[in-house]
Order: sequence, then structure tokens, then C-alpha cells
Amino acid sequence: MIGTKVPHPLAYDALIGVDAPGMAISPRDGQLRGHGLHGLFHAGRRLLTRFLLTVGGREPELLSSQVVGAGATRFLAMHRAAAEPVPDPVLVVDRMRRADGRERVVIRNTTSRPVRIPVELTLGADLTPLTELRRGRRAPDLPARVCPGGLSWTSPDGWNVRVVAAPAPETVLAASGLLRWDVTLEPAASWVLELRVSGERAATRAPAGAPTPTGAIPAPRAPLGPPPWSEARVRCDDQRVTAWVRQSLLDLRGLLVADPEHRTVPLPAAGAPWQLIPTGRDSLWTARMLLPLGTRLASGTLRMLAARQGTRHDPATGEAPGKIPHTLGPARHALRYDCVGSTALYVTLLGEARRWGLPDTELEPLLAHLIRALAHLAATMDEHPDGLLRIGRQGPAPCELQGQAYQAAVHGAALLHATGSDGAEEWGDRAAALRKVFRAQFRTEDGAGAYFAAALDPDGRPVAVPNSAMGQLVGTGILDDDACAEVARRLLSPDLNCGWGLRGVGSRTPGYHPLAVRGGVVRAHETCVAVAGLADTGHADAAYELLAGLLDAAPHFGYRMPEMHAGEQSAPGLAPVAHPLACRPLARSAAAVLPALVALAGVRPDAPAGKVAVRPPGAPVVGELELADLRISGEPFTVRVNRRGQAVVEEAPEGLQLVV
Repeated sequence: MIGTKVPHPLAYDALIGVDAPGMAISPRDGQLRGHGLHGLFHAGRRLLTRFLLTVGGREPELLSSQVVGAGATRFLAMHRAAAEPVPDPVLVVDRMRRADGRERVVIRNTTSRPVRIPVELTLGADLTPLTELRRGRRAPDLPARVCPGGLSWTSPDGWNVRVVAAPAPETVLAASGLLRWDVTLEPAASWVLELRVSGERAATRAPAGAPTPTGAIPAPRAPLGPPPWSEARVRCDDQRVTAWVRQSLLDLRGLLVADPEHRTVPLPAAGAPWQLIPTGRDSLWTARMLLPLGTRLASGTLRMLAARQGTRHDPATGEAPGKIPHTLGPARHALRYDCVGSTALYVTLLGEARRWGLPDTELEPLLAHLIRALAHLAATMDEHPDGLLRIGRQGPAPCELQGQAYQAAVHGAALLHATGSDGAEEWGDRAAALRKVFRAQFRTEDGAGAYFAAALDPDGRPVAVPNSAMGQLVGTGILDDDACAEVARRLLSPDLNCGWGLRGVGSRTPGYHPLAVRGGVVRAHETCVAVAGLADTGHADAAYELLAGLLDAAPHFGYRMPEMHAGEQSAPGLAPVAHPLACRPLARSAAAVLPALVALAGVRPDAPAGKVAVRPPGAPVVGELELADLRISGEPFTVRVNRRGQAVVEEAPEGLQLVV
């Protein structure tokens, strides 16, 4: 039973190791004291809340700590003695904590004499579900029991956690959760402690007649093997680009889980710590962004969501025939179909995956789902005379949703035409009509010039607020060349471009605050979408200026861009601040750098036509850029853009026509 009520826990300053479905959320010194969200997690449960190491009766003094890769965190500390004639440490304590529940502690004697010292670990567990921690509630600490090699705990609802140590502790006190060793170290010798934390739910028999749960959350561990994308290699004169891509691919791999209903299909969870499950919208965006690394992830995502496509009308969940779920809940019956945007993104992902080489054998089983998705989009657009998509029947019409609808209409028409299905001409007409209405109703001006309104309110009036969502319009095709130029200029204005990315709304907007989730924050993935769109439409200078801001921010986050960070104006000597409730890593933020770089390299494939265009929009400000081991039709593709902006294709599938 959940007991103590505490404030919503924060993790913005924590070191987060993720190896889904495991997480290790640690303070900077690695000492878990039962505070906030700190702990070791597995499958949505906090296994350990207390993990306190003392050497000689004192906590080691921290020297450094860092996330290593995605799933490991290293803490380096020292132990000093007051009687030593020099200030050097007597012992160096090196801890490596892994998100899968392993920890290795190495204590090294740095002196020229033997050292005898007690080493103690104080452990505690509450087995609180992450969903309860997110609501600011935690369970009381559980009583420990002695088990071979360590301690164990059991929650009232049947979860078990065990900590086993090697070498086995010489003293175990269950009442205080204590493991103790008396260690003797010769000069320059080391003592190594290996710990394994494991947790599982005891098997229970469901009541007679109870439904069998499907699609249970949290998601299970991803199947063994390589990730469903190529291990691309990026080389750039600006080493920050290389470091960002490297960390992003590590984080995406750490976020991999399995589709609960089809456990051979790996998918990235949305993000850690709050959404370590796949979601509809995030899965679509992530798969779309990783198309340059192959179509395997897109294929799995499309099939996963097709299996959950709406079949009936349910006002409680928003389900409707043909609609794609927006979010996934703790079981299949808890799916949420909150917004039609996921349905539009589904169609676009299918269309773009085909251009990157999705095989016809994988496309054909999805055609029926495509047709149902388009039917739902058509019905939703026809609910209003202007044909715009809205949030709910009577809600606002966001500008970015119209861009997504336009792309879906264009891709839907192309897919229907390519497969000989009915309706291609109708969807071409719908796209043209939407483009015309959008330009007429969303374009507005203020003292700084023209821009596109954030939305139309339920009465059809423009919400005249300069906003970063305009960046999602560029590259969709819903804007003409003049409108793209207007948006490029406005995105670079000081009220939107804070120097570390695009603010959600302009800083001169009444009530603006740089940490406002629905306004002032910068979302790295949204800025990257703008960079890609600007590059695709020939606005290379604007694209590189926005990318430069993200590159300035990335090192401050260890190249693990958070879900959102404060939209404070950048200045020399200042550092960007992650939002206190941001996921870090977030799959979309990790994946977003890839399409931005591909667009700046000018790579635009058309696999069904057997060709690829390679036209960089300008000389790369980041210096020479090489994207190696991309995938077109499943085959390697490597392109290098030199400092003058000239592209050299160094590897391409046989028979692929290059258009430069």
C-alpha cells in the first residue's frame, strides 16, 4: 500500500543510466540515500532506494562521476586518513553501476603499507511503482531478509528483489540492511566487490474468468541482436557533431524494448525516466527520423501500430475506426487515441519509408491499414467546412497539425497511385485545398514581420503568437517559397531563437517564461525538424545557425539532449538548464540529429524510382561532413560533403542513379 506523500520527484540533475527495462538514477556521488527518484529500477519498479557505501566508517569523497555510454555510470572517489603525512588518498574507490542491476566496486590501496579497513553497504528497498513515484507517492521501506550472499525484500503485491554480493559478506544484518567486509589490502593491491540486484514479480494465478491482459506495460526487454538500424558513422571537422551522433545512437540502443504483443519486434521506448514504454506519436517520430539508417524500425513501428489501429467508436479513449493510437497505456484496453496527428504521421512514415526502400513485401500487408487511416483523416477533415484538422471536434487547429495533414495527403496520394488503389486523385485535391486554406487563414503579421499563427481557435480566429511550430511547416510542402523565406527569417529572430535552439513561443509573448512547458522551453527535436526543413528548402544559412545553437548546448548535457531545456538567452559563460521534469534521454531528441545532417548533406532518395538526389544546400559551416553507412533499400550509402559544399558519394547501392 502506498503511504508517504512527497513532492513530485525531480531527476534533471541526476545521472541516468538506461538499459530498458532497467534504469539507474543516481545523485552525483552515487550514494542512494532514499531521496526523491534516486534508485535502481526494473520493469517500472524501484528495486533499491538505498545503496550507501562507507569505507572505514565514512563515505568516500567524490572525485568525478559520469554516464558511460547509455547504461553505465562511473563514480570515482577517495578515502583519506588524517594521520597521513601527505594529502594523497589512502584508497581510491571506483564504482561502475549498470542499469541492468550490476555494480562493481574496486578499492585500491595507493600507499606503500598494508591497510586494514571495514567496508559496509547499507541497502534498502520500497518496491514503489514508478507511476506512483511520478505522482509524488512512495511506499514505506520494506523489512529485509537474509538470503545466500546478501539480502532480499518482498512487497505486499508480490514483487521480490534480491541483492547478492561476491565475495559474500562476512556480516549481514537484516534489521539495518547492512552488508560488511573486513578488508586487508597490501600496497598497490585492489579489492573487488561484484553485486547483482535482481527483481521480479512472483507468479500469481489470475482469478477465474479474469481477462488475460495484453500489451502489458512496462514493455519487456528487447530481443537479443543488433538494433533495427545501421550503426552509422559520422565524421565531421566539428567534433561536437560526431560526439552528439555517437551518444544519440548509444541512448537509442539503451531505450530499446520489445513490443509487448510481438516480442521479436524491438522498438525504442519514448524516454527515461518517465516513459520507458513505446508510445504512438514518439514511436512514429523516432522511426521517421531514423529512416536514413534503414527501414527495419519503421516497418516494426508501422506493424505495431497497425495492430492497435482503431476499429470502433469509443468516446472514453477517443478511438475511432482507422485512427492510430497517440499514447499507450498499462494494457491494450488503456490505449489512448487523443489526437488525429498520429494517424497523419502514420501515413507519412509509410510514404517516406517507401522512398528509403521499404520492400513491397512489407508494404503490401499495410495497405489496408493505410486506406483505413486515410478514411479516418478524410472524415475528420470533413467535420469542418475549411477542411482543417482540430484537436477534438470543437478544439483548436494547431499549425503543425495542418502541416502533418498536408504531408499525409501528399504521401497518401502517392501510395494509392503507386499501388493502383482508388482515391489518389481525391487525396491530391485534398492536399491542394488544404494548402490554399492554410495560407489564407494562418498567415499573420506584427511589427517584426510576417509569420504563421500558432493555431486557429475554436471560432476560427488566429492565435497570433510567434512560435517554434512554424519550423515544422518548412519542408512539408504546405508553404510556397516566399512563405518559407518568411518563416526562416522569423525563426532566426531574437524572440524565438535563444541561441540554444527555438523557444516554443516568442519571448515577447505576454506571460512568457523560459521554463514554461507549453511556451518558453526549447525542444531539441523540434529545432532539428526546423533545421532539416530549412535545409530541404534551400535556407542553409538559417539551418546552420539553428544547428550551431544546439551544438553549443549539447556539450553541457554530455551530448544527451534532454526532452526540453529552458529558453533563456545564451551568453558567454552561461549554460543551458534542463527542464526539471524532462526525459533524458528522449528517443526523439536522440534521433533528431540524423535527419538534420542528412538534409544538410542534401540526400533525398527515391528508391522506387531507383535514384537518389545529392544536393547540399550550401557549404557546411561545421566543416567537412561525412555520413557513412546510411541505408537506401537496405544497402550501404556513404556521402561526404567537403568544405566548399560539394558532395562526393563514396558508396552506393549498385544500379542506384545519382542526381546531383
